[in-house]
Amino acid sequence: MATKTLKVPNKLSEITLGQYQQFSKIMTDDVDQDFLQKKTIEIFCGVDIKDVDSFKYSSILEVIKIINKMFDQKPELTQRFKYNENEFGFIPDLSEMSFGEYVDLDTLMGDWETMDQAMGVLYRKIENKHKKDYTIVGYDVTKIQDMSSMPLDVAFGAIFFLENLRKQLCNHILNSLQMQTKMISMDQKRQLQKLMVGGSVFIPFHKAV
Repeated sequence: MATKTLKVPNKLSEITLGQYQQFSKIMTDDVDQDFLQKKTIEIFCGVDIKDVDSFKYSSILEVIKIINKMFDQKPELTQRFKYNENEFGFIPDLSEMSFGEYVDLDTLMGDWETMDQAMGVLYRKIENKHKKDYTIVGYDVTKIQDMSSMPLDVAFGAIFFLENLRKQLCNHILNSLQMQTKMISMDQKRQLQKLMVGGSVFIPFHKAV
């Protein structure tokens, strides 16, 4: 029987974006479930995969259950947070994004492997602040901050926020068109929705089972 204990995270703030990126790499349609569970324990609990077999089967199932429940959390947007001894802030006004920021963000958020870089576009060092207001350093594609160690709840919060924003924009446009004409067809609605999906930042989240 194993004498080691598992330190099991139950909040997204207790794991990093980098850990989730590691996890996303093994999430394929044909992944072996036993291997997936072992890697889940290794990545999120900091246990060598060779040691996972020594733990009780019932304990492993309970840990997987806790981790899966953790991924049901949907954190809100975090505007500012401490990272590597500096304070970082979310882009204060998305409508003021530069073309470079928009294009890079749209590209980087399309893959979990580059999500840390995407967060480096969204969150940058705070330059000046006054109460709730702040400014962040200018965008420089050659100096994107490595955000792989940022808390996962902050990253998820930003992703959920942007996805909800996209949905609201899509609904607003469709509602506006419906007010102008009641003759808009379902095919036209679908075409508009497809157009609005372009640049979507939504990426499905994974679970261990």
